[in-house]
Amino acid sequence: MIGESVGKYRLLEELGRGAMGRVYKAEDTTLGRIVALKLIADKYLKDREALMRFQREGQATAALAHPNICAVFESGDWHGMPFLAMEYLDGMTLGQRMKAGRLDGDTILQIAIPVAGALAATHAIDIIHRDIKPANLFLTRDGQVKVLDFGLAKVGFRPGIALGDDAPTMATFATLPGTRLGTLAYMSPEQVRCEPVDARADLYSLGVVIHEALTGALPVRGAPSRALPQELSATICRLIETDRLVRYQTAAELLTDLLRIHRLKALAQSAG
Repeated sequence: MIGESVGKYRLLEELGRGAMGRVYKAEDTTLGRIVALKLIADKYLKDREALMRFQREGQATAALAHPNICAVFESGDWHGMPFLAMEYLDGMTLGQRMKAGRLDGDTILQIAIPVAGALAATHAIDIIHRDIKPANLFLTRDGQVKVLDFGLAKVGFRPGIALGDDAPTMATFATLPGTRLGTLAYMSPEQVRCEPVDARADLYSLGVVIHEALTGALPVRGAPSRALPQELSATICRLIETDRLVRYQTAAELLTDLLRIHRLKALAQSAG
């Protein structure tokens, strides 16, 4: 499809592919800017659930305006082919970065702080990501961190938040009881048990990601590795608590703790 056009978008190169479809680097020929164009795979064009997930990603992300969330510029349909035009990012996912080896505490803080800020903004308008994992956290070449892929997001409603005009479709965003969504290794215990989830499920998943990035291994359920940096051990332990009543209750609370740790580390390094 390279060189072809999807509406006003001319496909320049393939950036990647996944289970749901492909992502292309494309030129917006109207505005003259480069975007990432996400196209759903042909085999899902008649799959109602897959199409809803694709639509949900665009609608959920469009409701957010945060520097650490990959922006969606347009959601559309070109001759029966749904597409998402998104912010073009140059860099790699955290998952790709982790293949090169474990990350140190300072680097993790530089990643976890913006992710916690993005989740705080997301949760504030009743959107739960539900698939926080290394592949969905992007590290740009200029040092930014972006949360990707809201295709599994659970969307709630608050007065003044308009995510779409198609009420029946939006109503289906609330997952039916007994449905497990997400990536198993990073799921909270309540997700694994197919129970209703809230924002604390995202915090658990982030804790697993941080643990893995620091140690090279997933945590034993609810028990962090002794190899964790001392200054982050208590925070990670609280994030991956199996009992969500003991876990961090909000991303804002987590963000406060991470900023405090970062400040103390900076003071210690300047003093040394």
